[in-house]
Amino acid sequence: MAETKTESLVLEPGTVIKPIITHEEVKLLVERLYGISVLELEELNGYDDKNYKIIEDPNVKNPLITNHSTEGYVLKIMNSMDSQNLSVVEAQNEIMNFITARSITCPRPIRNIFGHLYSIERLGDRSHAVRLLEYVPGTLLKDVQASDALLYQLGEFVANLDNKLQNFNHSGLVTREHIWMLSKVPELDKFKYVIKDAEKLDLVEEVIEEYKYAVVPNYDELEKGVIHGDINEMNILVEKNPAGKTEYRIAGVLDFGDIQYSYLVFELAISMTYMMLVTGEVRSGGVVLAGYSINRRLPAQDLRLLKTLISARLVQSLVLGAYSIEQDPNNKYVTSTERANGWDLLKKLRKTKYSADEQDPTDWQTIANEYLTRS
Repeated sequence: MAETKTESLVLEPGTVIKPIITHEEVKLLVERLYGISVLELEELNGYDDKNYKIIEDPNVKNPLITNHSTEGYVLKIMNSMDSQNLSVVEAQNEIMNFITARSITCPRPIRNIFGHLYSIERLGDRSHAVRLLEYVPGTLLKDVQASDALLYQLGEFVANLDNKLQNFNHSGLVTREHIWMLSKVPELDKFKYVIKDAEKLDLVEEVIEEYKYAVVPNYDELEKGVIHGDINEMNILVEKNPAGKTEYRIAGVLDFGDIQYSYLVFELAISMTYMMLVTGEVRSGGVVLAGYSINRRLPAQDLRLLKTLISARLVQSLVLGAYSIEQDPNNKYVTSTERANGWDLLKKLRKTKYSADEQDPTDWQTIANEYLTRS
């Protein structure tokens, strides 16, 4: 049984938690733990973790491997902070198997030569959880045109995912804390120093304070459950639509590093935020909401909080993104869409006065209703 730590594990400014490892060391690690001789190795995006796509050498036969993934593998080396909470590692493995069994496409964990779904490895002066997953082929949502039809499908998909996750429970998620959880927005006060522009800093402080007085007091009124916690354009797979009505359709979901027991409306708000970042349009959130509302009813209380929650997720992304770049200027995970569209989108969200012929783009319920009527 894994040892579980229940104390608060939340990132503090100046803490380095990302794994430090060379490509040659990755190859040796995979061979030692999984008996795989690496033919091709490619580092993938990762915020605090290290992720590598691996193609094994088919000419090197290892009797320890009974099932080979024809599309390759993804080696995940978890950051040193999350690696301390092994029950979360177990929860991530279990949730992938859980939703795969319920017809949702996602990666599946692979057992190492010792029969375990993860191991703890010492890299330098820190310990990191190491896992191997099947590589799931497909196209990322970020690489296709995000049409209204695709955004609507995403809303349906997210609601369906959350519905299925209501039957998933794991004790490791109940006490989990992570700086990227939306409930940690008040903690951004520690990181806001990275925003040097006075106007932008004013926006950040305004949103953090609004979250404190508009959202925190209402926690007890919000429905809770297990959520993915990071539905964005890099974590959603799409595929060509054989029916031909739309060019692409939602095919699966990746990256369960942010799973948590939290508020269901947070999942919707996060999904809407990233789709608005992709399109650069506030109204896109209403299309996502339209699809979501087909599979899940959104209480009025949750609907009223959406503007604050989406503003808060933007601020969280922009502040922690700036902090990440300050710590590592070569961090590729801080996406160009956030850096290009984030501040403009935040300013649009904070606008309160409109002319008589302007529609409030944050009136997502009206936009959702209009989309459903047209469809």
